Amino acid sequence: MKNGRKYLAILGVAVVTLAIVWLGMWLAVGSAIPPKTTILDVDISRLSIAEATEKISKDRATDLQGELHLVVDSKKFSLPVKDSGVELDIAASLAAVPSRTSNPIQLLSLLLREKSIEPVVLTDKENFRRAIRMVEREVNIAPKNADIVYDGIVPKLVNVRAGKVLDRDGALRKVAKNWLRSDSITLETKVRQARISDEEASELLEFAQMAVSAPVEVVLNIDKPVTFSLTPKVIAQALTFIPGRGEKLEAQWLKATFINEVGKKWTAHVVEPVNASFTMSDGQPRVQPSRDGLDVPEEKLSISLLEALGKSGLERKATLIPEPVAAKITTEMAGGLGIKEVIGTFTTFFPYAEYRIINIQRAARWMDGVIIKPGEVFSYNKVVGERTEARGFVPGIMIDRGVFKKDWGGGVSQVATTTWNAAWFSGLELVQHKPHSFYISRYPAGRESTVAWPSVDVKFRNNSENPIFVDTNFTNKSVTVTIYGSKFVDVETESGPRTNPQKFKVLESDSKECIFQEGVGGFTIDVWRILKREGVEIKREKFRTRYLPEDRIICTNPEARWMNPSIEEQRGLVKSD
Repeated sequence: MKNGRKYLAILGVAVVTLAIVWLGMWLAVGSAIPPKTTILDVDISRLSIAEATEKISKDRATDLQGELHLVVDSKKFSLPVKDSGVELDIAASLAAVPSRTSNPIQLLSLLLREKSIEPVVLTDKENFRRAIRMVEREVNIAPKNADIVYDGIVPKLVNVRAGKVLDRDGALRKVAKNWLRSDSITLETKVRQARISDEEASELLEFAQMAVSAPVEVVLNIDKPVTFSLTPKVIAQALTFIPGRGEKLEAQWLKATFINEVGKKWTAHVVEPVNASFTMSDGQPRVQPSRDGLDVPEEKLSISLLEALGKSGLERKATLIPEPVAAKITTEMAGGLGIKEVIGTFTTFFPYAEYRIINIQRAARWMDGVIIKPGEVFSYNKVVGERTEARGFVPGIMIDRGVFKKDWGGGVSQVATTTWNAAWFSGLELVQHKPHSFYISRYPAGRESTVAWPSVDVKFRNNSENPIFVDTNFTNKSVTVTIYGSKFVDVETESGPRTNPQKFKVLESDSKECIFQEGVGGFTIDVWRILKREGVEIKREKFRTRYLPEDRIICTNPEARWMNPSIEEQRGLVKSD
């Protein structure tokens, strides 16, 4: 019995001792953040969550509110953290702080072990995309295929150039992982290979030399044959080389360029067909008759001339036989549509630029006379087609990832916006459109659209019970799209205020491809299309558009001259007349 009481006494002492030790650890750990706890090298031990939040914000203020330092290809860049798309979520980070527990082993660990809390970094892809554009302008290089171009009438090989591009998604992940841990973050670029090598292009150099070695005689085989000569200079203008479907460089004859060069020698004898159209007379739509044409099909023209260009002497001759070409939309077709009235029309205006006039009028011609049956969907890209040199388009300014760049068909969004608005006021079902990334003042805010081949499109469905007819007209400063049919709904428009204003930044670029941007603030706007019949509202459609700020980009490279004012004008020191 004595031994039993002795053991009980020892056990009691041990329990009391352990309880005292446990209590001591409990009190030592405390109810606040456990000791030896840090986050981003900031000691937050024994602080409340509110105190820790304040200390982190204060101790790391320079990093949290300052600049993000990046290195790409040995070039250094700095981005404001507040606009960079990364943000420290202090509350979520501190949620991972271990709390006091009743488990003695865990209490001991909380008391003695050093604890480094992993920071939670939030990412915003859209903000990062906008911020990283400045870096991309300096480091991204588009690959260039090997090519053959004419310097006067001398063909020269343009060597292939590999490109490189910053991996945005990878860059954002790396920034989120290394921000606040490193003074600067090195980002990698990926190589982008061109499709046509120097060796492949060189195979056509002999043909390119032969093509301009002497004039080519062209015979138009009509009632009274007409003969004229193509000089090597004209040949060099109309002959180009493009990547073919088999990843090979191919010679191509540019019909539109050829016609522009020879002028009346061609147009006096070869005439494009004219589609039937409509015009309003005494408030009623009247059919303007179609006219058949006489033309040489583009494929036959190209085959004949390319064959002649590869020959010498008297064999350098191409005999062309113009063929009757019927108008796609005949007078009978237009008259049989049951067109009663204009159901929607819209006009937009644009500042003069030669490339803009050519591309806008080219796109408008492709659209003119399109008939859309009930239930059918109109696709701008399908009707206008790819904007290429071979189809008569020229390089102009386009928007790519919020930055101006030079590309074929620049300006065709003017026709897309005009078409979108004509469909809007016609009451037709709006299927697809994409606003520009930043606001262009000559377009109605929230009611405009960009296009890009092949996926960024303007589409609408003919949800009326009758066929509709698309008619286009243009001048050197405006384009009009009119939709004829049978009016089936009245359309009204309401626009909300411009909200969430965002200022643009002023940036400089030393890229040779830089194109000056004036800078436009960003904002959000809501626009409603209200459909009515006999004065009763039957449907209300809301369209919300968020315009990003268009940064003012000043081009400092002396070689960046295309479409750019002088550097003084760009900086605003001297104003243009």
